[in-house]
Amino acid sequence: MPFQGLFNLCARFCEETRGNVATIFALSLVPVALLSGGAVDLSQSMNARSRLAQALDAAALAVGVNTTLSNAQATQIANDFIAANYPGRELGVVQNVNVRIDEATDTVTVTGEARVQTTMLGMAGIDYITVHWESEVQRARQRLELVMVLDNTGSMGGSKIRNLRDSAELLTEILFDAADDPRDVKIGLVPFASTVNVGTNYERAWWLDPDALSPIHAEWAGGNPVEVETCTGRGRRRRCETEEIWVNHWDLFDQLRNTTWEGCVEARPIPMDIDDTPPSVGNPSTLFVPYFAPDEPDNGSYSNSYLNDGVNGGVGTRLQALDKYDNGRPSREGPNRSCTTTPVTPLTSTERTVLDAIDDMDASGTTNIPNGVGWGIRLISPGAPFTEGSAWDDDEYIKAMVILTDGNNVMSGRNTGQMSDYEAYGYVADGRLGRRSSSSNVLSNELDDRTEAACAYAKSLGIRVYTITFQVNSSSTRDLMRGCASNPSLYFDSPSSEALEDAFEMIAGDLTNLRLSR
Repeated sequence: MPFQGLFNLCARFCEETRGNVATIFALSLVPVALLSGGAVDLSQSMNARSRLAQALDAAALAVGVNTTLSNAQATQIANDFIAANYPGRELGVVQNVNVRIDEATDTVTVTGEARVQTTMLGMAGIDYITVHWESEVQRARQRLELVMVLDNTGSMGGSKIRNLRDSAELLTEILFDAADDPRDVKIGLVPFASTVNVGTNYERAWWLDPDALSPIHAEWAGGNPVEVETCTGRGRRRRCETEEIWVNHWDLFDQLRNTTWEGCVEARPIPMDIDDTPPSVGNPSTLFVPYFAPDEPDNGSYSNSYLNDGVNGGVGTRLQALDKYDNGRPSREGPNRSCTTTPVTPLTSTERTVLDAIDDMDASGTTNIPNGVGWGIRLISPGAPFTEGSAWDDDEYIKAMVILTDGNNVMSGRNTGQMSDYEAYGYVADGRLGRRSSSSNVLSNELDDRTEAACAYAKSLGIRVYTITFQVNSSSTRDLMRGCASNPSLYFDSPSSEALEDAFEMIAGDLTNLRLSR
């Protein structure tokens, strides 16, 4: 029968085993190919998701930086940024973009999808993979208070001070330009060298100890009150009387001819040398004292003798002779020696005021970083002597400080009874620095310690501290300033003028940029 032959043929085919391996292998190629190709498709979709995240983050930041956009404007800006950051040549197509502005929480949320066409998974009926992303940013509505504490010492002369002016002006302009309302930005300036100048407009202000109550007033004269002996007659008729007088730096300036106070202030005793303890007449040690470098003896290893001593005798007698100031005409530097900087600029929302103050900066003197930082803290503080700062717990404000130096702390030791030149901390022998030594290296190290303390105090108050070293060779100074910053990433070493400008520009970007919150 014809059907019997066909049946027998089928039976023999089923019994045949020589081609089973090839058949099974051929059949298994399909799922293996799907799995391999599927892995490629999934990898491409993950790449698309990463690019989508970057594009949506950029869009959210662009919308968030403006606080007055309508929904239509916000959506248009978001789409423009997405198109720029996820161009058509990229894998996938962006779709279903949604922008949501929450006025209650002051956040901007941008969501979207990227639809990626598959290659191998299409064989399994999966033609597309859709990935999603959501970006949320907190809109920048916080106000800013910034104080720039800038090295104006002699080593900053020439092109360096010009570069500093340009960079500081750039930072100022960026911050004011980025503000919707100029009143949301306040900037102050502290040019520092061995002393800080608060401005002659504060002459005899109540907090500048007009009555010589502070215990550091006239330490160099032996401390107040000073006993003065007046003698008349000769031989048996010689009569001497001793009276107590109060030496007042203000009065000494008044007695001198052709010389007036130029605005500099001495450092208070530790720890008030760096903090914002408010001055109080009821607590004289909290008052500030006008800087007055005394006339030093005509003989010996002294560097600031500007009057005739008028007396014979030892160093103490010559240093403490007070009659010489009456109608005295200082030669050379005089009582304002080491007062070399332009005045501080209290916090202000007037951009022109800040720019003019920066332009006035000049380079002279030696380096005392902690003294500069201390006055930076006082400018940003809400308390006296400068009261332009917001309250420390006011969440509307970001408080920040930029500290720049181009060299090491310097205090000159002397092989004299006073152990040093007269600077912001007075004479080292009087102990205001906390260490008595005639070694310049030891004194510089003490200033480093006070720098660390000043930065730690600023950070404890919630001040965001940025630090910059400009063409500094000393690794120890770079380490000091890196540790001074609120975070190592907020420290910038600038070996060139270009790097200095970049540092100020990055600080401006950090202060104006919005932080991604999710």
